[in-house]
Amino acid sequence: MKELLALNKTFLRKSFLWISGIGSALFSVFLFFFFAEVATKWIFIIYGITLIGIPLFIISAWSSDWFRKRRYKRKILSKKPYAELATIGFTNEILKANHNSLVDYVRVAEINGFHIMFDVNLSAPKIASFTIYGTIQDLDRKQYVQKAMDYTYKSIDFSPGSFTRMIHTKKEQVQSIQQLEKILTEFTHIVKQERFEPVSLID
Repeated sequence: MKELLALNKTFLRKSFLWISGIGSALFSVFLFFFFAEVATKWIFIIYGITLIGIPLFIISAWSSDWFRKRRYKRKILSKKPYAELATIGFTNEILKANHNSLVDYVRVAEINGFHIMFDVNLSAPKIASFTIYGTIQDLDRKQYVQKAMDYTYKSIDFSPGSFTRMIHTKKEQVQSIQQLEKILTEFTHIVKQERFEPVSLID
């Protein structure tokens, strides 16, 4: 909890105030039209819910996701070869926001001239994701869809801003850290074939 607050204290405080303000403002508008129809005790109860209850519930859900994602990463990183990621350069840490904008540390390595980030998706906790961020030029919608479909067969998720090599830790058996390094190096060769401008993740 201490690290969650250390990394996200300002965002959580602002989010609490925004959610609280929006909820109470909407209820105030409702009261403006229907004040006579709402008992006084319910006015206090609902204001208490909109000012405190709902914001706390939402922030608690966000925090639960933050801790859950950490557990998923630790579970993968506790097993070989992922426990040895540091030996192939994953020694740098940067902050990355998750789906609800709470930030946490992720590991980054430089392999074959590309910065690759290791992370885990909440919706797929058994998949280790290795992402190269950047931009790809001169690609229309049809070409993008076709390229995304082509890369799916190589366990690569392609988007206009990134390439991600996904490794299902249960189905794709990676026996050693050397094999994992080879997989990631081959991944960089695939990315190099595209007109892709990588983004530097390490200062």
